[in-house]
Amino acid sequence: MINTTQSLNDEQKVALDRINATEKLHEKLPTMLVAVSAQKVNETANEQLKSNLSKSGTLTMRNSEDKKKVVKTKMAETLTSENAIKRPNGEMYYTRTWGEHSDTEVLKKLRGISQYALLYGEAGCGKTALVEASFGEELYTILGSGDTEVGDLVGSYVQTPSGNFEWIDGPLVKSAENGGVLLIDEVGLIDPKVMSVVYSLLDGRKELVITSNLDRGTIKAKEGFFVVGATNPNAPGVVLSEALLSRFTAQVELTTDWSLAKKLGVPAIIATASQNLAKKRISGEISWSPQMREVLAFRDLEIAFGTKWAVSNLIAIAPELDRPIVAEVLSRVYGEEVKTAKI
Repeated sequence: MINTTQSLNDEQKVALDRINATEKLHEKLPTMLVAVSAQKVNETANEQLKSNLSKSGTLTMRNSEDKKKVVKTKMAETLTSENAIKRPNGEMYYTRTWGEHSDTEVLKKLRGISQYALLYGEAGCGKTALVEASFGEELYTILGSGDTEVGDLVGSYVQTPSGNFEWIDGPLVKSAENGGVLLIDEVGLIDPKVMSVVYSLLDGRKELVITSNLDRGTIKAKEGFFVVGATNPNAPGVVLSEALLSRFTAQVELTTDWSLAKKLGVPAIIATASQNLAKKRISGEISWSPQMREVLAFRDLEIAFGTKWAVSNLIAIAPELDRPIVAEVLSRVYGEEVKTAKI
């Protein structure tokens, strides 16, 4: 800043004040203003101007206190073993809150009072993982489809290598006789006429007459027998009859916990993009959006092959009709065009 002890007239004082004011904005601003005027005719002035500009081409302002602003970062909540349960496949399941209780605790209590549960939600949100974490090796599972028959649940005769036929119990009979837990995955895809074979075990009778094998007769469900149904209600072909729904007295919608996903190492940008796609799915613009299964796979694939590869793969696993919108959302969050994986 310019200072002088010499006596100045009023006009000189005004000029000095103006110079000092510009220096408060930038210590070299007066010199730079002169350089701007002379840069077209004087190369030295041009170089002098460039030397006082930042790399972005803007003036670097001087902080009068010359202090750096400290930005505090908030650390994510640490995951602990208190809410982690190992599934039979070795993967960890992190419990979620169902009302005032953890989800695994609710299922175990429902089993104790013979109140059966229906879990519904998008594919990949953790329905099967929840049941596996709750019951482990006690679990019997059947994956339902439009081709599921009564024999797939109850059992059927199977030809042996010798040419004879041997009766093999199905998962419904095994779980009932052993007091185990039966998960009927994609229960909504099974024909309601086929599912009616389960009704007598889920009401007060708690028994099943095996009409296809008279030697087996009637079986009684032992204490501990429990059934959980899981379905994606938005999947094509899903039908849930009133008779079936009335037997599942505890029902809950499962969603993907995006906060948990980020704690598990899923990039925040992918979690945000997935949430945006979920809003489009809810509004009917698309039929699919990534859930926990897909974003955890993205995390691992990004580490193995890089971000661009993982993003292209995420687009490729979307249903064909939804890929353009998925690609558009991912292109927007990454700031560059991304396309589906193609070789």
